[in-house]
This record gives sequence, structure tokens and C-alpha cells, in this order.
Amino acid sequence: KRPFDVETLLRIQRISEPALSPDGKLVAYTVGTPDLDKNSQSKQIYAVPVAGGAPRLLTRDGSDNQRPRWSPDSKQIYFVSTRGGSSQVWAMEADGSKPRQVTKLATEASGVLVSPDGKKIVFASSVYPECASSSGFDEACNQKNLDADAKAPSKARIYTSLLYRHWTEWQTRRRQHLLVVGITGSGIMDGKSIKDLTPGQHDVPPFSLGGPEGYAISPDSLELG
Repeated sequence: KRPFDVETLLRIQRISEPALSPDGKLVAYTVGTPDLDKNSQSKQIYAVPVAGGAPRLLTRDGSDNQRPRWSPDSKQIYFVSTRGGSSQVWAMEADGSKPRQVTKLATEASGVLVSPDGKKIVFASSVYPECASSSGFDEACNQKNLDADAKAPSKARIYTSLLYRHWTEWQTRRRQHLLVVGITGSGIMDGKSIKDLTPGQHDVPPFSLGGPEGYAISPDSLELG
């Protein structure tokens, strides 16, 4: 018999992010499958009936699909995927059909939440603080800054305050903010401006050592705490 060694442990699939549908019938969750040879882990979303039954694979495109979040009517699932080349919010039917891209931001998107009334989504994005204004979110300004940083001949940085490094990532001019946008019944942005809810030279949520995100939408969908 082969012993349960470190290599065996590393090959085990990881289950995370369980989300119960509002009607109480299904649980959507993320399964991470390690690939030791490539030193990577693919993530796909599954759903399983609460009453029992075989799990069903919902996502097949791309290798990084995660964070399932249900619409209030249990008919749609919002999730974060890199299938389009960058991390964005997507939506699909509860059976995994009709996937469609919701956000298309140069600064990408993560940490999606769906408001209880189903009319908005809140998500995190690493933005340039100077691109936030009272009139909304300036996508062109963020794209301009991204292009300038990519073309900069020197990547050297000067730090005069903490935090300048989080795990393996160096702090840049960008800050993680929480953004909100209205959505239609089909899970597509309703055309209204994206709004930066946490403008300024700070990260929201602040430094975290892991665990659940530090933000939530109130039951009446009017506040974010």
C-alpha cells in the first residue's frame, strides 16, 4: 500500500466556497484540482442537490472559475472567471448553461456579491485612486495608467510607508476598492455607470490573513458594511 505522504496530500482535490441557493435546493461550490507537474491548480464550479445526488459540473471553459454566488430567485449563478483572458464577473444559468460576461474592466474584478434584491452586484477591483470621481468610475483613466505602467522603462519603486508587500505581491500605485453596478434580470450590466464605493488612497477591505471577505450587503440592499 502506498502511504499517505506529502505528494498524495498535494494531489487531493480541494472543495471550498459552498453557497446554498436561496430556495434551499442546491449547493454550489468550487473544486480545486492540483497539477503537480505544472505547479498549478485549476478551479471549476459544481452544484449538488441538498437532498442528495451526484454533483454536476457547471463550468467547463477556462481553468479558473470560482466564487459562485446565487441570484435571489435561484435561477442564476454569478462567479469570477479568467476564461476571457482576465479576471471578470460572469453569470450563468443554475444548470451551467448560457454563460455571459458581466464586467469588462481593465483593472479586472473579484470578490463578487449579489444584492438581496437582485438589482446590483458589488465586487472588488484593483484601481488607480486618482481615477475615481463623484460622477462615477473612469475606465479610460485606469486603462491609461495601466498602459503607462506597462511601458515604463524602470520598474523600481520607492516606499515610504507600510504596507509595501503582501505575501509575494509588491504594493503598487493601485488600491483595491469596492465597486457597484446595476444588473438586469438576465445578469447583464444595466448600462448605468459603475460607482467606486470606497474612493481614496487605501485598500478595502484592509490587509487580511484569509477567511471570509470583510464586507456584506444589508438585507434591504441599501447599504454596504
